[in-house]
Amino acid sequence: MTPAHAQPPRTDRAFEQIYRRNVRHVYGYALAVLRSPEDAEDVTQTTFLNAYRAHERGEHPRPADNWLIAIAHKLCDQRARQEARVEKVAYEDQAEETVPENEGPTPNDLRRALGRLPFDQRAALIMRELEGHSYAELAVIFGVTRARVETLLFRARRALREELEGALTCHLAEHAISRRLDGLLGRAERRQLSSHLRGCDDCARFAHSQRAQRAALRELANVPLPESLVSFFAEAPQPDGLSSRA
Repeated sequence: MTPAHAQPPRTDRAFEQIYRRNVRHVYGYALAVLRSPEDAEDVTQTTFLNAYRAHERGEHPRPADNWLIAIAHKLCDQRARQEARVEKVAYEDQAEETVPENEGPTPNDLRRALGRLPFDQRAALIMRELEGHSYAELAVIFGVTRARVETLLFRARRALREELEGALTCHLAEHAISRRLDGLLGRAERRQLSSHLRGCDDCARFAHSQRAQRAALRELANVPLPESLVSFFAEAPQPDGLSSRA
């Protein structure tokens, strides 16, 4: 990332150390809460650009990692709000689906479930579980009380559990795709599957491949018909010297 203006070497070296120590941490957080690597990269670059400008003004908050995560969090929040306004994605109520034994949620299932949580819940849960921030640190980052952080995390964990229990896993989605091909899904199941496919590229590709496979199988019926089978009542050839007339 190139600074906006040339700076004295000592200042540049000092900030470069901050950058090298924390860039992976900031990007990992942004990648976890946002929907695309491109957005995460953009937020990371903007985070350090904003931090560098503050650094130029003589601001040196400590610890630097919490300061940078707080900046990144605000940028991620803005990005999430923009996406919500543009996309206006409405998630339908989904019937509770039992997760099969030994078929727990996959990383993709978790990412989709996290993506359906309100942004503050999602961010708090990731900061706590993935980043390991303490309640006191979260209170500073979110600008709320410790009691509010406890409530936020409780609601986030409960909401995540409800999302995971109420949504199809990839394993169940594949089964539902097969049943849909045979017209065996009811209306509620079709809505549930459609919701899953909107958020899961892997299963959407699987569904497409199944439709293509069915179309290819049906093409097997379109082979040219031999002339001998054009009509069941076609006149059979007669031996030499014999007439077909009685």
